[in-house]
Amino acid sequence: MVIFANRFITSIILVLLFISYPNAAENTENNKWSENGGYSVLMEQYTATWCDVCASVDSWMPEYVESNGNRVIRIALHDSVDDPMGTPITNYRLEKYTENLVAPSFWFDGKIISGGSPDTTTLHRSLLSAENERRGDTEINLQISLESDELHITSQLSDLDNNSDSKILFLIIEDNVKITNNTKSNGVKLHHDVLFAYNEINLSNSSDWMYPVSSWSEIDITGNNVTTKFSFPSTKSLEDIEIVVVHESIKNDTDKKILGATSIHLGNENTNQKIIIFVPIMAIIFISAIPIIIQFRR
Repeated sequence: MVIFANRFITSIILVLLFISYPNAAENTENNKWSENGGYSVLMEQYTATWCDVCASVDSWMPEYVESNGNRVIRIALHDSVDDPMGTPITNYRLEKYTENLVAPSFWFDGKIISGGSPDTTTLHRSLLSAENERRGDTEINLQISLESDELHITSQLSDLDNNSDSKILFLIIEDNVKITNNTKSNGVKLHHDVLFAYNEINLSNSSDWMYPVSSWSEIDITGNNVTTKFSFPSTKSLEDIEIVVVHESIKNDTDKKILGATSIHLGNENTNQKIIIFVPIMAIIFISAIPIIIQFRR
């Protein structure tokens, strides 16, 4: 009995050492993410910190997005004037949709619903409508790795013709963005899904538009694979970052259509990997305990 007990204690010690030791393979794995998708609907929301109506809507946006799982990807486009989270991306993106912006406004796969303060029923109907209009979604295999302070982002698109009139969009959004008091504040202190980086690649002529320009580099198109690199800013937390890839048709200026969209939340993916590591550890402990259980029954 003493021998079995000693073996059990030894196994526990080895497991604890395994958990605490900074395993190089584990660290490498935690810096890699992957996702197969393309079936999500892209919901773009024009909002602003100076907009009082936006405050009442933005407060329940995280709950709405979470309740729909991977059916919808929300992108918060903050006004580029008098909003600390606004960027030139907002004007570039939304000028394709409308000339008269009303905050808040929502676009599902590029189609607007009425501006103002919608309820969840209106948003659900718009989401269902966008899903029903999707035909032959582009399947997207998204691969991300972090090397030093640089994110390597590769998207493999199904049945992609490099000469087709379409674009690949790489969007980087940040969750849990806190702002301090300012003269144009609507009282909301914590903002979600804030778009702060954008890279657009036109597959027909390799032209692109990006922001911030200095953060993006080395765009490569090889077959069905489109790869880009992004210098990750030291001022942001990796756990709050989500990478979004969108395949968009651009047959003409008035006929834009989302063909596929998928995303990876880097913080969630790391959490999942920790759970995966934890499961075999528990299995080791259970197997180690079997000899003692057998001995007790004898």
